Amino acid sequence: MSADYYRWRTYRRNGVVVIPPRAPAFAADDPHRAVDLRHVGGRSQLVAWHRTTGHRRVLTDARHGVDAYDLEPHGGHVWWFDAGPDGAGVWRRQPFTGGPTGPGLAGLPRGRPYGVAFDRAGTRVAVCVGIDAESRCYLGRPGGPGHLLATAPGYLSLVDLSADGRLLALAGRPDGPQAVTVLRPDDGHVDVVTGDRHRRVWALEFRPGPGDDADLLVVVEADGRYTVGTWCPGHGLRLREHLAFDSEITAHWYADRDRVLVQHDRAGRSRLLLADLDGGAPRVLPTPAGTILDLACAPEGTIHYVWSREAVPPRRLVVDPTSDAPAAVPAAVPGRGEVWTPRPYGRIHSFLATPPGAGPWPTILLVHGGPFLHDRDSYDPRVEALTRAGYAVVRTNYRGSTGYGPRWRHGFGHRAGLAQVEDLTAVRRHLIDLGVARPGQTGMCGYSWGGYLVLLAMGLRPADWAVGLAVSPVADYPAAHRATIPALREADEELFGGTPDEVPDRYRAADPMTYLDRVRGPLFLAAATDDERCPADAVRRYVAGLRRRSVPHEVLWVPGGHHGDPAGQTAVFTALLRYAATALPPRPEAGRQPTDAPEPDLRSGRGATPDPIGGR
Repeated sequence: MSADYYRWRTYRRNGVVVIPPRAPAFAADDPHRAVDLRHVGGRSQLVAWHRTTGHRRVLTDARHGVDAYDLEPHGGHVWWFDAGPDGAGVWRRQPFTGGPTGPGLAGLPRGRPYGVAFDRAGTRVAVCVGIDAESRCYLGRPGGPGHLLATAPGYLSLVDLSADGRLLALAGRPDGPQAVTVLRPDDGHVDVVTGDRHRRVWALEFRPGPGDDADLLVVVEADGRYTVGTWCPGHGLRLREHLAFDSEITAHWYADRDRVLVQHDRAGRSRLLLADLDGGAPRVLPTPAGTILDLACAPEGTIHYVWSREAVPPRRLVVDPTSDAPAAVPAAVPGRGEVWTPRPYGRIHSFLATPPGAGPWPTILLVHGGPFLHDRDSYDPRVEALTRAGYAVVRTNYRGSTGYGPRWRHGFGHRAGLAQVEDLTAVRRHLIDLGVARPGQTGMCGYSWGGYLVLLAMGLRPADWAVGLAVSPVADYPAAHRATIPALREADEELFGGTPDEVPDRYRAADPMTYLDRVRGPLFLAAATDDERCPADAVRRYVAGLRRRSVPHEVLWVPGGHHGDPAGQTAVFTALLRYAATALPPRPEAGRQPTDAPEPDLRSGRGATPDPIGGR
């Protein structure tokens, strides 16, 4: 069983960090024991949960909180990753009943957590860590010394150990020549499942024990669909065509080992299905409309999941697949809606939240990062804070977002940044036409890759945006690519079709530094001094360019890494709200009218600077 690292991090409510609930991790062989995370003193800490008595006890006091964790199959010890502000650290092992911690595997260097997994008996554990530009996989007995099993350049994540401990699965780029690598630790034998741009492969988890079959659950994207499948030694890859979907899915083995849970995300909402791998229509389980943020299956078969919808904070729910009870129907939320903006290449989907009263309103586009993520019908405290301040808030799932199928995710011709700004510009115009956004009073706010889009839009379309609010942005794309962590370098190379040395024109056309001469401001930037994902030096160069050009701006530096700490996050959002209120007052008489400046040709980069980009 492997830990799930695709987890949501922190929410922010009025600038105060709020840790969302998370699905528990269960002991496979002790139905009484589970662990989960709780908000303790401003940080997420690991909590031991005795399911029979309901008693919970805080186990950890990690200085920077706990994000990654798991529980040994017999429930005797819990594992948690002790990370520093830069995301690097070591795995700790601690008795479920409390007591001193020790190393999960002794002798391992500090690194970033790329996965942990146990065999069914709990006698073998595998750990993968990222160190500089290399991934290292170790194997050993829990609490004993770790033995180096494999190394690889770049980012390679641990998927799972088979129930008998004889197979270990690693995941590379889903479109790469080593999308999945399966090792036999005892004799060194290696099997590889390849991917390419026409067939992407994600490995999920081995079939749980007991039993000798070692089916590896996978999802394959091909021919415009996402299909559940299995890989088995000697038999290769087998797809289940009755479990094919038009947008992104993830899957988990169900408790009885012969069925799978499938979470299907489409247009910002989730549904949960239980399916037999060998055929038959999957059964849709009764979960309320909204978004499933996390889930886990308990040994007896109940499914524990974290659910949310707009204006409803995340909450823990349980569904019993043997029950016929219908799902609760959430009440409609005033001031919440959706907008679909038609374009020749498809419809752009946005979630809309408006303050009380009649529009049009001063409007802020709250832009998600990734870009391979999507905004959902789920709670975001930033939306609540901004609407209370008097703004309409729009969350747009531009091209590159998940949840709308492979074509929407990949089909923008390596025009990273340019295609997304094009979509945001189209949504802005549509909102004005609909009477939602007040002309001349539309701003943009984004975190991480969303902050990058803010900087890029402020240079590409300066007359459209009354204010830009960028937190932890990519500010100098080629430089940031070279300095960021290996996993994000791989994501960049998928977006652009290569490295800055291989396709320099594409990076230049999408680089905020290219458009500094066009930026008018006002612009708010916040960045962390030790950001391992969006490096601080790139932000400093961009800010120096603003200063030389006398562009109105404000900069806030906070200590720590990309995700920051509670104090830094609070300071950032408080300053952001204050700056927004000054630059874009939520009052009818405020704002400026857009100019009639010609729109740059975003497809080629022409018109964005005095000279054509890349000589085209």
